[in-house]
Amino acid sequence: MSSSDSIDAPADTPDPPEHSVSDDVDPAIEEAVDGVTNRFGAQGLEQMIAYAETSLATARAALEELADSAD
Repeated sequence: MSSSDSIDAPADTPDPPEHSVSDDVDPAIEEAVDGVTNRFGAQGLEQMIAYAETSLATARAALEELADSAD
């Protein structure tokens, strides 16, 4: 195999573009979203958002229940 047949990525691969996300987003959240997007594409991201919306509703309900029991 010659060097032109190599399957290694070129050394001058550009960095992925940076997102214009507000500074208040935790880097772990950015990494999770980018990881899903890169691995599963738009359809995977849509599934993640749908699951996150369900999880958010559950978390909000739990917080409301805790607040009610504290009163």
